[in-house]
Amino acid sequence: TVDASRMPEADAANSKPKTRAEPERLTEDLIRRKAEHNDGMLSTLEEIALHQLDIGRIETVNQACRELRILLLQANLIPKLENLNRLKKLEYLNVALNNIVRIENLEGCESLKKLDLTCNFVDVEELASIRSLRNNTLLEELYLTGNPCAQWEGYRAYVVASLPQLGKLDGVDITRSERIEAVQQLKTLERRLVDAARENRAANEAARARRALEPDDADAREWCPETRTLDALEIREQKLRQEEQRREAQRRDDYLLGIEPERPRRLFRDDGTPVQMNMGKWPFTIDDLGDEIHVDIAFPKFLDTAQIEADVQPTYVRCTAKGKHIQLVLPEEVHASAATAIRSTTTGHLLLKCPRARPLVKGTRPAPEQIEDTGTRARLELAGSVDIRGIVPDEEAAAAEAAALASEAPPPLEEDVVDDDEEQVPPLE
Repeated sequence: TVDASRMPEADAANSKPKTRAEPERLTEDLIRRKAEHNDGMLSTLEEIALHQLDIGRIETVNQACRELRILLLQANLIPKLENLNRLKKLEYLNVALNNIVRIENLEGCESLKKLDLTCNFVDVEELASIRSLRNNTLLEELYLTGNPCAQWEGYRAYVVASLPQLGKLDGVDITRSERIEAVQQLKTLERRLVDAARENRAANEAARARRALEPDDADAREWCPETRTLDALEIREQKLRQEEQRREAQRRDDYLLGIEPERPRRLFRDDGTPVQMNMGKWPFTIDDLGDEIHVDIAFPKFLDTAQIEADVQPTYVRCTAKGKHIQLVLPEEVHASAATAIRSTTTGHLLLKCPRARPLVKGTRPAPEQIEDTGTRARLELAGSVDIRGIVPDEEAAAAEAAALASEAPPPLEEDVVDDDEEQVPPLE
């Protein structure tokens, strides 16, 4: 029989998420998951595809992926070009199908050769922002197809004249004669662009006012960055709801089949003491050197150091790499804030140096076994079996031994004899 009181409720699967879906954040963890071709290493990553993830902002890559050459961010919800100025080696940036309204913040991308802004929201008002690309002297290809600015009649000539380094615009080669003609018309095009931007700004303001008063008006401009974001988030929320329903159904099936859910790994016991574990099965050593305790963990040589998180506590250390923990209880309490970590570039080992919280006190008096015997008593080293019957000799045996020693003694030295003839020897002259 099945206990219905413990069975997951059926209507729980149909319940909506408690919070509305939000754009995805471009975190370091997300980049690592998409960088499997580079073993999850970010410091040497040269190419990454992050398309169709509903990313709401460009971040993280500026600090973590300095070696990027190709960055694919198409079909997301990015409203602004930002946080790319440190990517000095970036050659190809694809931000098509996003919510970008202005071209900016790319001056630091010194190696940029190709920029794809297809189907964004760069309007005539912001077409002049393409002049910020003049500092990108290596830029050869630019794609603005599908942006509102591309509908202006002087769009192509203005872009060609403003960016002399371009070789292709929207996939079409720029000829020399076309460039010369566009440069000659540049002053006129700039004046016309100012008028077109003024008219477009007024039209946009009127459309926003109509949309506020009559949301169902077909003449109002419905397709804008805000509308695209709302549509994408509704689809995202629907996908999250379907995923939650699938998980609920799976939990019910597992319960009916008697399959226990996987329990999360416990890092501490009920009494608060840490649990020793080594999920990654990395070799390690713990050495007590007196004033310091050294913990050496043999991480893989080619594991990126940025993937390792080390946490030193007074009674234990914990390191995490690729979602796996190694937690070791220390033999003595340590000073956690003074601990240091060193990673070997040759072997990949991580060495944690943890000073003792209570350093050992060393005395100045030498140990008894180090004191030299300066008296007349000689040390006796016992080897093998020893006869203890003669330890206390009797008096008769002692007297007999003394007599024997006396008989073996050498005769006393004779006294010097003075020869009488020596007195008759005259002194030397």
